[in-house]
Amino acid sequence: MNDKSSFRKTWEVLFPYLLYYLTYNAAYLILIFAYQVSVKEIGGAYGQFLTDQAANVSGVLGGLCMLIGILPLVPMLREELRGRQETADAAGSMAAFTVVLACCASLGLNALLTLTGFANSSQTYQEVADRQYGVAFALGLVLYGIISPLTEEVVFRGVIYNRLRRLFNPTIGIIVSGLLFGAFHGNSVQAVYGACLGMLMAYLYERSGNFCIPILFHAVANLAVYLTAWMESVQEYLFTPGGCAVLLMVSAGCVWAQRRLGNKK
Repeated sequence: MNDKSSFRKTWEVLFPYLLYYLTYNAAYLILIFAYQVSVKEIGGAYGQFLTDQAANVSGVLGGLCMLIGILPLVPMLREELRGRQETADAAGSMAAFTVVLACCASLGLNALLTLTGFANSSQTYQEVADRQYGVAFALGLVLYGIISPLTEEVVFRGVIYNRLRRLFNPTIGIIVSGLLFGAFHGNSVQAVYGACLGMLMAYLYERSGNFCIPILFHAVANLAVYLTAWMESVQEYLFTPGGCAVLLMVSAGCVWAQRRLGNKK
C-alpha cells in the first residue's frame, strides 16, 4: 500500500510536466506544419519574407506553443493556489528585494559558468543560445520577459512545486522542482543554471507565500541575462572573477537578510 501511495504521489507530480510537454510539442508540430505549408503555397514576396524571418517566426511559434501548453494546467494551478490561500501582503514587501536578488543571482551564476568554461562545454547549449539571441530585440523582451516566465512558473512552481509541497514537504518540493526545472532545458549548462535558480525561486515562493514572487524573479532574471548579452561593455566588468564574486556575495547577502527579516517577523 505504501509503495502504491508513493507511486500515485509521484505520478501526480510528473503528470503536469508530461502534459505540458506533450501539449507544447503537439501545438508546435501543427503550427510549424501550417507555417511550412503557407510558405510553399503562397510563395512570392510573402513566402520570401517568412523565410528571411525564420528566426523570428520560430520564436513567435515557440511563444504561442508555450501559452497553449499551459492551458490544460490552468485548472490544476487554480486548485493549488486555492489550497494555499495565498495573500498579496508579502509580495509587495518582497518585490524590490526579489528584483535585486534576481539580477545578481542570474548574472553571477552566468558569470561563474562562463569563467569556469562550463558554458562552452555543451554544443547543444551554444545552439540554444544562438536561437535565443537570433530573434529581434523587442520580440526577445516579450518572449523572455513575459511569456517564458509566466508559462514556466505555472508548470514548475505553480503546479509541480505546490504538489510536491502538499504531498511530501517544502524541502523536497524546493529540491525536486528545481531539478525538474533544470532537466527540462535539455542541456547540461542550462540544467545546472536552471536547477540552481529553480530552487531559489521555489524557496522565495515558500517564504513569501505568493505566486507573483517567482514570476517576478524569473522575468527579471531572464531580462537581466538577455539585456546583458546585448551589452558587451557591461559583460567586460561583470564577467570577471571580481564581478562574479561581488554578484554572488550580494545574492547570498540578500538571502541571508531575507531570512533574518522573515524570522524576526
